[in-house]
Amino acid sequence: MTAQFTPIRFDEMGNIRDSVFLTLRNAILQGKLLPGERLVERDIAERLGISRTPVRESIRKLELERLVTHIPRKGVVVTGFSKEDVMEITAIRKVLEGLICSIAAGKIKARDLERLETTLKQLQDEHDKGNYKKVNQLHDRFHEIIYKAAESPRIYEYLNTIRDYIHRFAEIAYTKPGRTEEALVEHDNILRALRNHDSQEAEEAVKAHVEKSSAAYIETVSL
Repeated sequence: MTAQFTPIRFDEMGNIRDSVFLTLRNAILQGKLLPGERLVERDIAERLGISRTPVRESIRKLELERLVTHIPRKGVVVTGFSKEDVMEITAIRKVLEGLICSIAAGKIKARDLERLETTLKQLQDEHDKGNYKKVNQLHDRFHEIIYKAAESPRIYEYLNTIRDYIHRFAEIAYTKPGRTEEALVEHDNILRALRNHDSQEAEEAVKAHVEKSSAAYIETVSL
């Protein structure tokens, strides 16, 4: 196992089980733990400076998300994503983001539209500078503003369950040549629909964005 982990300080965390789970989950989604790598409870516990129990519980949760699998005589290994996994997550994202964007179109306030416009300008600026890490952060911020503008806490919570996947897929998709320019146009289409308070157009615009982002990810990683 090659990933390096920072020991968890008990006074800096609310729930040790959640913290261990998120540490491992993020390492997989960010490519620090690669498909085929073994997860050894003892090693992870030593690196994080904790007992093995929360590590064992976290690995079980990762198995439920199909991010790791138990292989007889080998142990627990990182699974990674198949094309089918990506398509399934994309389908879920299209439904949830399409719905929340449609709702946001009817509720969005002037200050939220101003924040979206500012974020989109910043995204363009960072793209021009070649700062793709910042581009991805601004992508997340743009969508977060829309999520909250909808004032639909249950849908927001459902989206949160796949946020890490969305971030990882977008981060890789943006490395495809020309993808950032396409995404800027797509985000502008979403913003226009929201500015017009057109729920149907907003839903269609965000679904098109999700489809193209997924396609760029799949092409980039050659699943």
